[in-house]
Amino acid sequence: MLNTSPLGYLSSTDSPIQNHICMLPCGGLLAGDKQSWNAADLQPYVSYMINGKGIDRMFGGFIFNSISIREGYFIYPLYVGFGKPADHIDWLQWIEALFAPEQNFQALLLTSPKSPLDVWVSIPYPYPPQDNFGVIENQNLNFKSDDHRYIAVTWWIDRFLDRWKAETSLHSKLNFRGFHWQREAIDPYDAELVKRVNGYIRTKGLYSMWLPNYGSYGVTTWKELGFDVTAINPNYYGNTSYDYQWITYASHFSKFYHTGLQITFGKGLLYSDTHLLDYLNLGLPEKNNYMKESIIVYQFPNQIMKEIYQTRFVDYIRLYTFIRGLYTKISYPEIKY
Repeated sequence: MLNTSPLGYLSSTDSPIQNHICMLPCGGLLAGDKQSWNAADLQPYVSYMINGKGIDRMFGGFIFNSISIREGYFIYPLYVGFGKPADHIDWLQWIEALFAPEQNFQALLLTSPKSPLDVWVSIPYPYPPQDNFGVIENQNLNFKSDDHRYIAVTWWIDRFLDRWKAETSLHSKLNFRGFHWQREAIDPYDAELVKRVNGYIRTKGLYSMWLPNYGSYGVTTWKELGFDVTAINPNYYGNTSYDYQWITYASHFSKFYHTGLQITFGKGLLYSDTHLLDYLNLGLPEKNNYMKESIIVYQFPNQIMKEIYQTRFVDYIRLYTFIRGLYTKISYPEIKY
C-alpha cells in the first residue's frame, strides 16, 4: 500500500512503487516525433552513464504514454482536434507497440537493468465524440454512451493484461504497476467513468495514476476518484507568466492534498535556461523538500535523455544527484531565492 498519511507529500516509502518515475511519450503531432523507444534511447534513463558506461541507477519507473499510433489518428485527447479520434484498431496497435521486438518493454529489458524497473501504461482515452469505435463484445461502441466507454476501456485493459501475462520473459526485470489516466483534468462528464475504471483496475491488484496540472478540475478530489498515485504539474517552464514561485505554490498544494509532484525539463521557446535549476533548488530540504519526501514524475518535452547526456551533460549530472538525494543548491545570475 502507498503511504496514506493525511499530512505531507504522497510518498513511496513502505510501498512497492519505485520513486523517480519518467514519462516516455510515444508518437506526436509531427511525423518525426518518436513513436517507440529502443535500448540505446533508454540506456541513459535506466543507468547513470559516464563515458558510455552505466555506473549507477537513474529512474526507477517508466510511463509509456501513447500519443498516436497511426498517422492522423490520435489516442491522446489533447491532439484529437488535429486529426481523427482513435478507434479499436489504434487501441490494439498500442498494445502491439508496447510489446514489439527490441522496442519499448523489450528495449527496457535489453538495457540489462541491475534491479527490476517499474512500468506503467497509459489507458487510451475514450474520446466522447467518437461515435464509431468498432464492434466490441457484439456491440458497435459509441462513446456518447458512458457504458460504451467503460466497456471499451475494460476490454482494452483485459487485452493488455492477457498479453503481459503471456510475455513471461519480461517479468524478471520489469514490474507492471498499473495504468495512467491521460487527461490532466477530470471534468464532471468523466468523473463517474474514472471511478468505475479505477475500481476495475483495483480488482486486478494494480494501481492507477493521474498527472494533473496544478489547479486542474477534480484535483482536490483525486482520492474520491479512486487514484492511487497523483503527481501535480506546477505549470512552471521559465518563459511564461508563471514564475518560479509556482513551484512553491504547487508544493504547498501537494502537501495539503497529499499528492506527489512533477518536474518538467523541456526544450524550446517555453523553457528558460534555468528552469531545471529552479525545480531542483526548490526541492531541497531547506526549501520545499520534495527531493527527499515526495513521489516525483519527470517529463522532458521536446528532448530525450540521450540528447541531454550528449549535449547538456552537466544537467544530466544534476538530475542524477537529485534522484539520489545528493543535490546541493546551484545559484545563477539574477536568482531570486
